[in-house]
Amino acid sequence: MKSKSMVSSRKLQYADRVALQQADQAIRKDVLRALVEIITNCNDSYSRLEQAGQRARGEIVIDIQRKHKNSLIRVRDHAEGMTDIRMDKVVGTYGEATSGLKEDKHVRGMWGRGLKDSIFGLGYGYVRSFKGTHFYSCSLLLKNGIPTFELEEPARATAALREKYEIPEGNGTIIEIIVSREDVKVPQFDNFRNYLQRHFELRPIMSNPKRRILLRDIPTAGKIRHEHVLSYKSPRGEKVLNERFKIAGYPATAKLEVYRSGIQLSTRGEEGDYADGGLLVISKATVISLTMLKFENDPYAGYFYGSIQCDYLHDLLKNDEPVLTATRDGINWTHPFAKALKLAVEGKLEPLIEAERKHAIHEEQTHLDKKLRQKIDHALHELNTIALTELSDKRDEEHQKQIDLPPSGIAFLPERAYVQTAQTITLTLLVELKDKVRVGATVSVISNSPEIIILNQQAVLQVHKTDPRIGLARIKVEGRQVGGEGIVTAYIGKYRAQASVQVRSKKETMSAAPSRSSNALFTDIHFDDRTDPRQRVYFDRVNSSIVIATAAPSVKIYLDEQNRLDTTVQGQVLLAELITEAVCREIARSGVERGRFLAPDGAEADAIHNHFIRLQNRYAHLIHEYIVTLE
Repeated sequence: MKSKSMVSSRKLQYADRVALQQADQAIRKDVLRALVEIITNCNDSYSRLEQAGQRARGEIVIDIQRKHKNSLIRVRDHAEGMTDIRMDKVVGTYGEATSGLKEDKHVRGMWGRGLKDSIFGLGYGYVRSFKGTHFYSCSLLLKNGIPTFELEEPARATAALREKYEIPEGNGTIIEIIVSREDVKVPQFDNFRNYLQRHFELRPIMSNPKRRILLRDIPTAGKIRHEHVLSYKSPRGEKVLNERFKIAGYPATAKLEVYRSGIQLSTRGEEGDYADGGLLVISKATVISLTMLKFENDPYAGYFYGSIQCDYLHDLLKNDEPVLTATRDGINWTHPFAKALKLAVEGKLEPLIEAERKHAIHEEQTHLDKKLRQKIDHALHELNTIALTELSDKRDEEHQKQIDLPPSGIAFLPERAYVQTAQTITLTLLVELKDKVRVGATVSVISNSPEIIILNQQAVLQVHKTDPRIGLARIKVEGRQVGGEGIVTAYIGKYRAQASVQVRSKKETMSAAPSRSSNALFTDIHFDDRTDPRQRVYFDRVNSSIVIATAAPSVKIYLDEQNRLDTTVQGQVLLAELITEAVCREIARSGVERGRFLAPDGAEADAIHNHFIRLQNRYAHLIHEYIVTLE
């Protein structure tokens, strides 16, 4: 076999800096951390093209081939490409400013060492590139413990080479890393998928419509087992602050955007670089840190997210100011300018977090009020008795040892579920086997929300292990945006079932929702001064709770000095009316959807309204008795 001709082979130059030790400090034997470096390098290359007014394809393909030893990671772009001269400077030299930062280009590369750290932090690797009519290749290897750069002679960019590296035309670069270090663990493919798109430094890339990030699972060469397009959406929230201000003592300004999520978000202390909460520190479109400053461990700061934009950081970096930590942990907050920025932002955040603290304390006091809690608990018991009376069937008693299905013969288990952002859960669909619904039949599943993704839109019924009367299908659901809610609907023949799903941020908040067997359609009555006041009361299907908007004008006038609705007779009467409205409407809806109440095809909305009126007439006086007292 003819050996490859080398243009050069030399000890890797790194400008009086350490190499392997620095790679370990920067990458920390973390494959995901290395991929962040490489993906941002690819994005930087596309950014340079775009800033030059050139057309950029914007695709980055990440291939993962997990093995017992020497797993392969390959990242490919269709961006600028590199010649051998460029490779010699970018790959063969350590610590040079090669990304474009010094030229004021909006790129992330700040030290000129991300690629080398990523490769040597995991093992060894190769950089190959198509530029014009030629193909260029180099390697970063360890020879006798010495980091070595080898540059091959250029070759013609033949069709065979282009097919091999999947760049059929134009320019592009392929980076291959062989994970040869035994102390480096390669994550499961699903973990690559879940964590890469949530890493704070990659969020602008994952959310950029001009980029397409494709992750592929390659079990063996030439085969693709799974592939997914990665993306990221910020949590749903309300903008509570949008302000530009000067930094005292410096020729600099910063822009602070803060949003409040209705759901408590994960923090850096809980999920590190993948936390949904906190502020992104951005300089010239480049994310360099995720922080909540002095409020990092404050539970009342867990509802806030957003960004601090300050281009002056970019100027400091360009002048080699140590405003970032040497180990790439983000901002060096001991730097004088960083200190000034921190103090300024904390002053803007403090009123928001204090308001959140006061609101939470008031809400907690309301929840802990003994008489109110006793009244609500008693009312919930009676409300669920009403729901059970209306929605159950006497035939259920005959099948207590069998699976409990509604009269419609189809239901999701659970009917209400939480899924953590970028994670998946499995919903179980149970169907009574009868008529044309048989084992092997296909179930079609849809979601009414772009934030609730059905991963298998068709599923095949299998026989239930313990009850041969029942067919079972498993539906995999993924959450895309924190705070997103949606209804998952399954169809089979003329039958259908629904489940409500909400996307959460924190793992520990994902408690199981009440199941049908608990007979608890209603689990709480909740007062909220932040709910849209245009709807005085509604039933939160995800949390199985009745929510009363205390900011609604017709509710607000009956609140006492402590913003309580239950301390006067007038307030109690209104509370009873609101609960009656929510309870009767939800029982009517549930009864029609389960097939318990009569509803002609195409007239379901009219049927729900008619049953709502019927239920009000039957139960309103009872609900008033539970809620209204003279004490």
